[in-house]
Amino acid sequence: MTPRLLQNPLTKTLGVGLCFLMLSCGGKESRSTAMTTVKALDKFDLTIPTVEYTWNPQAGDKSVSAEDGGPGFTGEGWLSNMKFPALGSPEAVKGGSMAMEITDWPATLRLQGKDYNTEFNYRAVDLCQESLLSVHPQTLELIPLLATHWKVSEDKSTYTFRINPEARWSDGKEVIAQDVVATYKLLMDDTLLFPSNKVVYGKFEPPVALSKYIVQVKVKEESWRNLMYFAGMGIFPAHEITIPGGEYLEEYQNRYTALTGAYTLKPDDIVMNQTLALTRRDDWWAKDNPAFTGIYNFDKYTFQVITDPTIAFEKAKKGELDYYVPPKAQWWVEELVSEKVDGIQRGLIQKRKFYNDAPVGTGGLALNTTRAPLDDLNVRKALVLLRNRPLLIDKLFFNEYAPLDSYWHYGTYRNKANGMSPYDPVQAVELLKDGGWNELDSDGYRTKDGKRLSMELSYRSKISEPSLTIYQQDCKKAGIEITLKLIDPAAYWKNVRQREYMIASQSWGALVFPNPETSWKGELALVKDNNNITGFSDPRVDELLGMYDREYDPAKRSSLIQEMDAIIFAQHPYVLDWYNPAQRVIYQNKYKMPEWGVWRTNDRSDMMYSWWVDPEMEAKLEAARKDRNLAVDTLPIDHRFWQEWNETQSK
Repeated sequence: MTPRLLQNPLTKTLGVGLCFLMLSCGGKESRSTAMTTVKALDKFDLTIPTVEYTWNPQAGDKSVSAEDGGPGFTGEGWLSNMKFPALGSPEAVKGGSMAMEITDWPATLRLQGKDYNTEFNYRAVDLCQESLLSVHPQTLELIPLLATHWKVSEDKSTYTFRINPEARWSDGKEVIAQDVVATYKLLMDDTLLFPSNKVVYGKFEPPVALSKYIVQVKVKEESWRNLMYFAGMGIFPAHEITIPGGEYLEEYQNRYTALTGAYTLKPDDIVMNQTLALTRRDDWWAKDNPAFTGIYNFDKYTFQVITDPTIAFEKAKKGELDYYVPPKAQWWVEELVSEKVDGIQRGLIQKRKFYNDAPVGTGGLALNTTRAPLDDLNVRKALVLLRNRPLLIDKLFFNEYAPLDSYWHYGTYRNKANGMSPYDPVQAVELLKDGGWNELDSDGYRTKDGKRLSMELSYRSKISEPSLTIYQQDCKKAGIEITLKLIDPAAYWKNVRQREYMIASQSWGALVFPNPETSWKGELALVKDNNNITGFSDPRVDELLGMYDREYDPAKRSSLIQEMDAIIFAQHPYVLDWYNPAQRVIYQNKYKMPEWGVWRTNDRSDMMYSWWVDPEMEAKLEAARKDRNLAVDTLPIDHRFWQEWNETQSK
């Protein structure tokens, strides 16, 4: 339910490990007997090597003193964390590509401001933009990125960062302290039209450049997250963004500023409303740093706009998409089988379930509590009781999913006392009657004061229609009229953020470190264009949010989230649905990966950043594509490295 604040992949909890098994091609045989062989895996090698972030103490502008972060800087008296578990495999090779789909053309290609937080742009931020520091996923410790060192004052009110003089923008200019100052100013600009930024970064005073390489910031409000969030702020170049926010919105609507990350979006790689591509930079400033060995391996990521999920599915089965997340459990269970898909039968397509520690986001039907009749708790409770999740999970989703009973359904944050909301149409009707909806009109719908109990439910994919149609029918039996409205994804997202909806089928990602204020803070219910799309507001939750920000004990923070969870759950701003306990994907059988498979807490949308194209596997795949008598070996569907790793940590 929170915006992705630490967006570079290194700022998420990542996994580490060794290389995966080589796949071998099956021998030539008759078409009737050509079958893929599933290779058995020995128990995982859970050994995780250590890498080191290297830096040159003599680098930098010679006119800047060592004390000010220039040549001769030693780091004495500063904090850092140069050695940490590896992020990629040393066996990874550079080259090749990965083709994926996106469901709609992004409303903007900007990486900040109004409408920027779209599927493609989130991934572009991951790959193209960097922050001062990152959070290592396994250790949950800060590690260097654009900054080599940092300081925290004794009273935790002041943070100081020393920028690596070797860091460069894609236009060749040095990354300097003034870039951080200008970035903060841009993010806080009201004309950027992105108020969530002010909730997060408004806790800081404007940062100050103490020297070319040293920047300092003071906090206004104490919070254990402040260091992590300021250090994780994606940095923009001062020489391009020292302009008003409104001017930035227009100037960079469909192009990038200079960036520091490993990839870029070239003008030639933009085919409006059709395709986008992110190309790996040969001149990335950190490409030779051992800390980043084995990641950012593909030469190019290509994204096709495919608005119809059925068309995307057919393209994936034909091998026209390299990596695909099947959105329907029925497709996974009944369609992606060797009897129906030649690519599955002969091993051209690898089917995998990665069981990792990715946080579980909220999914379900968002209820706009600012609009009648959804401002009535009885109506919201009734809508919850009319969602027949046991039936839907069994009949439509083949028991691939599990029901949600929390807004923080992972780790130690979930309030187990919430209980599972049942399917109970009898109780739903009683609640509606308690709310004054006693009369029925000629069509069987409930009325009050002559007005029908009627609501519009917005959704953005036809894949949702089977479950929503069943819900519509169950609501009708209880006397509620639900009108289903399929909306273009871009228009849907705009309507949701402007609260120009009644009910919306909505799912969210989640953060390893929850940031509940951006979705549940009461003041956000008074303004639009933020993640508090339901207009939720509760004084006790606001009080708990303040306590959460100032609590440094992880166990106590979990308790505060659990209390918030109970309050929000009881108010039913969502009809909670279900979640997938594994990251379920299919991909062309040419990719190799570290032994851990995917980073520990990344989800299916960005868990492939440590994969690479193996030339031998690719050659065998191409041979099998040309000769239907050939098959390629596959790996087991279930991948449980992180489950085994977790077991060893608990012993």
